[in-house]
Amino acid sequence: MNFLDIDQLPPVLQTAASYKTLVNEQILFHRSAEADAIYAVKSGRVRLLHYTQSGQSISHYAVYSGELCAEVALFLDTYSCSAIAEEPTEVITLPKSAFLAALEQDSAFASAFISQLSYRLHMTKVTLELRGIRSAQERVLHYLRLAAPADKNMVVLEQPLKNVAYDLAMSPEALSRTLTRLVKEGAIARDKRKITLLA
Repeated sequence: MNFLDIDQLPPVLQTAASYKTLVNEQILFHRSAEADAIYAVKSGRVRLLHYTQSGQSISHYAVYSGELCAEVALFLDTYSCSAIAEEPTEVITLPKSAFLAALEQDSAFASAFISQLSYRLHMTKVTLELRGIRSAQERVLHYLRLAAPADKNMVVLEQPLKNVAYDLAMSPEALSRTLTRLVKEGAIARDKRKITLLA
C-alpha cells in the first residue's frame, strides 16, 4: 500500500488526511506537544531529534519520502521527540483517531503499517550498530559497505554530508576528516558524493 496516495487509503483516512508544506528547518512538531497525528513524508526529508537543556540537538534518525513519521505517537499522549524539515518538504497529515480506526477496519492497511514498523525497527538496529563502532574510520567504512548496492563497491550519497554525520553520531567536520584520511590510506576513492570502496 502506498501511504502517499490518499486514494489508496481506507475511506476513514481519505476524508481526514490533509497536506502540509514545510520550508527548510521548519518544525513539524515539538517534543511534549499533543500527539494528534502521524505523517507520511511525500517529498523532502524530516529529522527526528530532541534537545538537551543546554540546547544541544541529539539526532534520532531521518525520515525520507515514502516513509511514515512519528508512528509511536499513535500510542502516546504527547510526541516523544521533535521533528524538523531538513529541506523543503511536503507531508500528509494523518489524524491519530482516523488512523487507529483504519487499523481496526482494514487488515491490508494494518499489514502495510506493520511492514513500515518492521522496516523502522531494522533501520534503528542498523543505526545503533553503526554508532556502537568506536573507531571513526571503521564506522564510516561500515556505513559505506551497508549503503553500497549488492555486488557493488560504489556509493552515491543522496544526502548532504551533514546528515550522514548526524546518522553516524559524528560532527560534520569529523566525518570530513575521516573521509580524507580514508582516501589518503587508499581505503576509498572519492569524487564529491560518489565514493568507491577500494578495501
